Amino acid sequence: MVIPKFKVPEFDKYKGTTCPENHLKIYCRKMGAYVKDGKLLIHFFQESLTRAAVTWYTNLEPSRVHSWKDLMVAFVRQYQYNSDMAPDRMQLQSICKRGHRSFK
Repeated sequence: MVIPKFKVPEFDKYKGTTCPENHLKIYCRKMGAYVKDGKLLIHFFQESLTRAAVTWYTNLEPSRVHSWKDLMVAFVRQYQYNSDMAPDRMQLQSICKRGHRSFK
């Protein structure tokens, strides 16, 4: 069996201030060829984090993460408030400028 060499992709770094689901989608796309290898996904996930997010990851109890799914659930749970605050497309489309106010 031939095992291809693994080259760590360049990741956009997650700072803890944007939607965690979007970060996971982008991470999985970059790791596409290895998406079935949970241990590899877990191991290199830290490479996609910076600032508060990398601190969260390093302080995460190893006993809480048995699989890639466990890590995804913990990550989304930790940063869910960013998703809750961000307006969706429908909310943005419904915003309108009122009278003398600037769009700012």
